This record gives sequence, C-alpha cells and structure tokens, in this order.
Amino acid sequence: MRIYFLNSAWMMADTVVGRVMGVLVTVVVARYLGPEDFGMYAYVMSMVALFGVIGHMGLDGLLIRELLDEPRMQSETLGIAFVMKGAGFGLAALGLLMFGLLMPGNLPAERWLFVVASLAVAIQPVSAVLGNWFRSRVEARYAVVSNFVGVMAGGAFKVGAVLAGAGVVAVGVGQTLGIAIGVVLLVVMFLRHGGPAPGTWSFSRKRARSMLGESVMIFVGSIFAVIYLKIDQVMLRAMQGPETVGIYSIASLLSESLYFIPAAIAGTAFPRLVQINAGDPEAFAERLQDVFDILATSALIVLVGLLALGPLAINLAMGPSYSPAVPIFLVHVLSLPFIFLRQGFSRWMIIKNMAKFSMVTQGAGALLNVGLNVVLIPQLGGMGAAVATLISYAAASYFALLLSPGTKSIFYMMTRSLFQPWRGIRKLTVLFRKLRNG
Repeated sequence: MRIYFLNSAWMMADTVVGRVMGVLVTVVVARYLGPEDFGMYAYVMSMVALFGVIGHMGLDGLLIRELLDEPRMQSETLGIAFVMKGAGFGLAALGLLMFGLLMPGNLPAERWLFVVASLAVAIQPVSAVLGNWFRSRVEARYAVVSNFVGVMAGGAFKVGAVLAGAGVVAVGVGQTLGIAIGVVLLVVMFLRHGGPAPGTWSFSRKRARSMLGESVMIFVGSIFAVIYLKIDQVMLRAMQGPETVGIYSIASLLSESLYFIPAAIAGTAFPRLVQINAGDPEAFAERLQDVFDILATSALIVLVGLLALGPLAINLAMGPSYSPAVPIFLVHVLSLPFIFLRQGFSRWMIIKNMAKFSMVTQGAGALLNVGLNVVLIPQLGGMGAAVATLISYAAASYFALLLSPGTKSIFYMMTRSLFQPWRGIRKLTVLFRKLRNG
C-alpha cells in the first residue's frame, strides 16, 4: 500500500509543481511580452492542445492495463502503443504545421511559433509511451523527475528570453526545448531501469485493432474536453485578434490552473466507490454524496478565495495593460463549481458504464460553447467567451442531468451539495482530523 501512496504522491507533486511553475513563468512572460504578443503565444498553444489530442487517442489507460495484464508481452505492447501514438502525433504535428503556415491571417511570428510547436508535438510519442510504462510499474517518480527538469529548463529559457528582449518566438523555442530535454532524460531512465530496448519492440495488428476499438469512446470524449478548454481562445483570435486572446488567457489562468484539485479528490475516492458499488448500493449512494459534498464545498472555498484575491493578484502581477482581464476573470471563475462536480459525476458514469451519456453531454456542451462563442464574442469579446464557458459547463455538467431518468438522482445530490455547503465543511473537518491523527 505504501508504494502506491508514494506513487500517487509523486504524480500529484508533478501536477502541483508543474501548475505552479507554469503560472509563475506565464506571469513573467505575459507581463514582458504584452497582451498582443502573449496572445499569439497563447493562441498557438491552444492549437497545440486541439491538434495534440489526436496523438493521445484515448490509449493511456489501456496501455497501462495491457502492461499490467500481459507483462510477458510488454515489448509488443510498447511497440503497438508507439506505432499508434507515433501515427497520431505525427498527423497532429503535420496538421498543426500546415494550419500555421497556410491559414490566412496568421502573422509571421505566429507562423514561426507553429513551426517550433509542431516539433514539440512530433516528439510526444516517446514521453507518452515511456511515461505510462513507468506508471504501470508504480515508478512514476522517474517520469516526474524527467518532466520536472524539462519544465524547469524550458521555463528558465523562456524567462531569460523575454528579459533579454528576444521576443515571442524565443518563448516558443523554450517550450519545445524543455519538452525535448524531458524526453531525453526519460529515455535514459527507461533504459537504465530495465526497459526493453526499442529494437526489441514488435507490433501486432490484431491487438492494435482491439486496443483502438476500446479507446474510441475515451478518444471522442477527450476531444470534446479539449474543445471545452481551448476553443474559446482560438475563436477569440479569429474574431478579435491576438491582444484579446492575451487578455482572456490571463483571465482564465488562475481558475484553469486549479482544475487538478477536483480530479485529485474524485480520483482518490474512485477505488473505494468501485468496491462499495459491487455489494452495497445504499452505502455507495452515501459515499457518492460525501464525494459531491466535498467537491462542492472545495469549489466554493476556492471560488470565494479567487473572487476576493484574484483581481488584486492580476492587477499587481500583470500591470495596467492587463486590467481588462479582471471582469472577465470574475465571470470565468463562476464555472468552477460545475467543473468540480463534473469530476465526481464522471467517476459515477465510469462505474455505471455510462460512457455514451458522458460523451453525449461532453459533446453537447462543447457544441453549445462554440455556438455561444459565435454569438457572444463579436459583441462582448473576451467577456462573451467567459459567459459561453460558464453557460456551457453549467448546462452539460449540471442541468443536463435532468434530461435522463437515470441521472436525475445525481442532479439532486449535486444540488444538495451546492446549497448545503456545511455538509462538505463537516466532512472535510473529519477528513483532516483523520489525516492529522494518522
């Protein structure tokens, strides 16, 4: 049990440190570049996320499962994953490059950023496959250390570049450089800790088709999730220009950097929920309510803190050129309760084998977000994108539960958690006491 706890701690540390470093570097870079140049960079990174989802193909969880279930066939499993992810990320890199070079309206600096970013996407199969190999062996610390060194090196390069006045393209080079350093270190650690040499990897079409068939639903859901997160910046660039993207990116930075909190809460509770569901439906419902209570109360605590301190933090850290981000931020953070609760709902759908409902709600929410952006951005700019985000998250992750008889009970559980926050406060207090007492 201890090794699993330590492995989880390493993965959590990777997420927290990565988010903190990302926020700090982004603040420095954005302040020195200014809204327009930073908007170019944020726009290209959003396109990287949209194209990059092709490479993931929903295979990460399946890869870890196959490595655990078939340890004698790990060379074949790694070969299959590398070929499939290589094809996906290769297509993503090519698509990103062509989009950047051929899309009318892209500025010269943006085109160079797309070139640099496509190189980073092209090397992603290595880290995607080897990182999951370490996770399957409960040795996430090696992947974490490699990623941390890369993040530190890339962040240092980006900060140094803007302080030296090198411009936005150099920031993109720093991003790709950091990823490349992390990949090289990961390969070295993989070979030093018993990983089968790439020359021994093989490929099976039969197993590849089977894995791809299982991953389709996850893959489609992940596409919708990325659309949720990044399409607003892409549409802002097309309709308003890079400066608006820069303002909006800063407005969304604080709230998006905290999305890992509900994932950690729901992920920690997930194994226990699976166990209880198999034998005691009433106990399962009680524990699920506990999870929603904690998620809702955590969201409200974070929301109050951000509403109180966020505007001051933006003004102090970013300066007057980013002051228009404050009202956008105040609207954007209101979506946090729905984002937090969605994590618990997603685990419930996995346990109840409701992948189709998950995909439908994610897809409907993403389409609603796009439609609202089309209507609101021309009139309200970044504020319109924030309103679209709030409405689409509320619709897909909360109100949509009323449309199916099987999910109405979850809607009522969420409502109870949202409007009775003292329930979560009480449960969080008990939890902290248990952790303190060991």
